[in-house]
Amino acid sequence: MLLELLSTHLLLAAEDSSNFLVSLLSSFALYGRVALGIGLVIFVHELGHFVAAKTFGVKCEKFYVGFDVPIRLGPIKFPRTLGKFRYGETEYGIGIVPLGGYVKMLGQDDDPRKQEEEAKRIQIESEGEEPEEQAAPKLDPRSFPAKPVWQRMIIISAGVVMNVITGVLFAAIAYGYGVAYSPAIVGGVVPGGPAWQAGIEPGGKVVSVGTWSDPEMHFREMKMEILTDGLENPDKPIDVEIKYENGTRNFELVTQPRPEMKDARMIGIAIPNIATLAATPYTLQGTVASQTFTEQDGGASIIAYDGTPINEQAIVPGTPFFDYLYSNPNKTIQLTLRRTDGSERSVALPPQPSKSLGARFAIGPIVALVENGPAAKAGMQVGDVIQSYGDTTDPDAYGMATDLVGVKDTVNVTVKRGKGADAKTIDLAITPVASPQTLPPNQSIAGEIAINAVGFAYQPQPVISKIIAEAKTAAGDATDSDTESLQPGDEIKEVRLTSSLADNEALNDERFKMIMEQLRSGWTINPVSTLNALIETIQLLPAGTELKVIANRSSNNQVIESTLVVSSDDRHQFERGIAFTPTESIQQATSLGSALTLGVKEGYRRFTDVIRFLRMLPRGKIKLRHVGGPLEIVNIAKNEAEKGISPQLMFLTMLSMNLAILNFLPIPALDGGHMVFLIYELVAGKRANEQLEFRLTLAGVLALLVLMVVVFANDILRHL
Repeated sequence: MLLELLSTHLLLAAEDSSNFLVSLLSSFALYGRVALGIGLVIFVHELGHFVAAKTFGVKCEKFYVGFDVPIRLGPIKFPRTLGKFRYGETEYGIGIVPLGGYVKMLGQDDDPRKQEEEAKRIQIESEGEEPEEQAAPKLDPRSFPAKPVWQRMIIISAGVVMNVITGVLFAAIAYGYGVAYSPAIVGGVVPGGPAWQAGIEPGGKVVSVGTWSDPEMHFREMKMEILTDGLENPDKPIDVEIKYENGTRNFELVTQPRPEMKDARMIGIAIPNIATLAATPYTLQGTVASQTFTEQDGGASIIAYDGTPINEQAIVPGTPFFDYLYSNPNKTIQLTLRRTDGSERSVALPPQPSKSLGARFAIGPIVALVENGPAAKAGMQVGDVIQSYGDTTDPDAYGMATDLVGVKDTVNVTVKRGKGADAKTIDLAITPVASPQTLPPNQSIAGEIAINAVGFAYQPQPVISKIIAEAKTAAGDATDSDTESLQPGDEIKEVRLTSSLADNEALNDERFKMIMEQLRSGWTINPVSTLNALIETIQLLPAGTELKVIANRSSNNQVIESTLVVSSDDRHQFERGIAFTPTESIQQATSLGSALTLGVKEGYRRFTDVIRFLRMLPRGKIKLRHVGGPLEIVNIAKNEAEKGISPQLMFLTMLSMNLAILNFLPIPALDGGHMVFLIYELVAGKRANEQLEFRLTLAGVLALLVLMVVVFANDILRHL
């Protein structure tokens, strides 16, 4: 027995050691690809300078990727290079500081301290001639300053040209392999968002947004155009063109700030899912879906629901299915599946029982209406507060959403308009329309609930409208806290998890790690951590879970502290625990010509992105957190390399265009600064004053050093 245990331990140790080595080698390979990719972009830039210089007969003394600067930490002296060799008259190497590269040409040095020494080094005296004080010194014909201005301009700009060309080639090769992307099709409209208010319906394909048009637009490009345009012109409507089965529609939308990041703008269009279960995990533990589907159903496609087949030829095939799913939360739905092995089977998906804290929540004022939608036509206004609908005289925020989401008949609604003595009660009759509800009504970033069929959105309030289960009174309350149970009118301020959930499998999922940590530390309801998000998080908790609740009682300005218990409710959730597959397409070139066309298009797009960014910078439209330095570049490069060769090549296209433009900015010590001096020399017929050039170059170097420190610090703070 002892020998068996010993052999088992040895086998486990060997397996762990093997796994560690595999993981280590994989990390080395990944970072090797990252270093190779970034190094290649720098290499081709310097290669452009090198080839142009050699073409015009300039002596190149060094060709380095990275900088070979001396680094010393106390008594420790680091090597200047990771490796070097000499071939002919040029020394080639990899510098110890991986922040760029350089070609050292005879008579040219970006270090302003060496400019005078370099100028003397290239001066030559003619034999048999007396030196004349006023005569200009003769220069070594192989030095950079000895060449005509037009040749020096070509040498200086060659690095930028190479980056532009290779950036296009990187993208062309990526499209040759095939580029995976999420198409810019309207899977859903975020409840209450700009697209929802404009009446945009799911099922269309975005073909134009702002200044960018593309019949095969990527969702990423649409999002980038909206973000950039929103930063540049936050109050100006953005033009959006959407192609539907029955024609094209045009909209003008004012972008909306995201609650967690006010300068990040959105229009509220969501990427669609397809009616296919994810391969793994295909359900959420503890839901009706996990009890309905089996392991063999992972990756299965839903081909029909309650006898209605899904039309795979539609622009967004899943639109009718998701509308049916979210419009009928109380109904058992019969699904027909086609498994990955080709077999078919039918399953009955029951409603998902809801969980609650034993309380109902108040309905807040109307915050948005669909333009010319049912509620707007009936006379409803933003600011109205719903008092009753149909036969329901004591409505609550989440119950109303469940009741009205699939409504087809006219709904009689009573609203309160105005405040105080000026308040009045108005009766409205709203005639619903068939507007697809492909997202749950409560799935809003800003926390609204929006019901597409009736065309109004409201903000649920963290104010208790009704108690449906008695709360536990917290023991040992502070002297400034009321020891009474919660009651209608109390406003919940914070909810904190007190139960231990270590054995709950559903919560071991990494997807829920952040929200569970937030619940343990105390969930404060605000525009970022909304009541909707809290209610959805409670659905993950097992019945019997205890949560400490801190609330304000406005009637006597007291703080109430109670313990509420998660319990089953008689209502149902919109989500039933199915993990669907996001829509993804592959864009692949069909020929060399189409690859180059797509490469040029991608290169142009990335080029204009950088130009717009730089244009917004002096106007204060760009914040420091929008700027990434070397550490962020490596982090993004790693993430893209993990996805495969095509994403990495697309990243290198973006990096190439960034390097090309930033290097050509008119800053002394950069290629653009050199070009400014050369333009002056071309126009004036003489070189700029050497002392002025020295001072400007020194200022440029210092400015770049300061910028480097700032972006490094920003990168470090970003990841703390």
